[in-house]
Amino acid sequence: MAYIWSETFSNIRHSGLIGILSVIVIALTAMVVSVLLMVANYIHAELNIVKQSPLIVAFLQEGLDDDTRQDIGEKIKALPQVYSTLYVSKKDALEKTREMFSDQEEILEGLEDFNPLPESYEIELKAEYIGSERILVSNLKAIPGIEDIQYAQETSRFVRNIELVTLFIGIILGLASVVIICFSIIVTTYIRRDEIVIMRLVGATGLFIRIPLLLQGIVQGLLGSGIGMACLYGILYLLAPRFGHINFLPPIYIAAVVIAGGLIGFIGGALPLRRFIKA
Repeated sequence: MAYIWSETFSNIRHSGLIGILSVIVIALTAMVVSVLLMVANYIHAELNIVKQSPLIVAFLQEGLDDDTRQDIGEKIKALPQVYSTLYVSKKDALEKTREMFSDQEEILEGLEDFNPLPESYEIELKAEYIGSERILVSNLKAIPGIEDIQYAQETSRFVRNIELVTLFIGIILGLASVVIICFSIIVTTYIRRDEIVIMRLVGATGLFIRIPLLLQGIVQGLLGSGIGMACLYGILYLLAPRFGHINFLPPIYIAAVVIAGGLIGFIGGALPLRRFIKA
């Protein structure tokens, strides 16, 4: 076993610049995927808060007079799914925004003179209609004067899109990592081809030769993903005084990303060995 690990780290040293590049690419892959996972987790948490308070927000068109606004409010209250409504003026919307960004007031400077926030109605559903928001939304869209509607289902769709983007980018970067590790193993095999021939002549099996090379790919994968997670954590730690506390990934997600790095390394090591080293 000691010989196998000795050969593994010797192979990593012999892989040179390509070996270093494979570790860097996997580290970057782990960082990008981790950031996307953090974004998805944050949106999921916010979505759960929204679902606990089943509000639908109907944004009104600009320039409506008081009678039209009141008429829209009456039409909304008359819908069977509606439990209560709350009119939010442009001024009220600005005050709510100020409360949300109380620690970053500079980004709201000048909004008193030009307030771009729309008027809206916050609508609470009756308990028996929670989960069937689409029916109410279709009824709201039929009311003249309502410009846009926001509700949890729209947020759910956005979360699913984030998850698909995370998966797509993860696959692309993972494939790039596999290709680079393949080249790293091929280079190592070429550099040590004379040693491999001698080992064959003295009776070494293909498996005995393959194992250190497979471990090389796995170690590079684990090392790269581990370095990526550590760098990301360090970056977030340094940014915390400026942007406030940022929740890092749960331990199970960290383990999954690191293990995925090892798996990428294993695949990258196994593919070229099937061709260059026969059993």
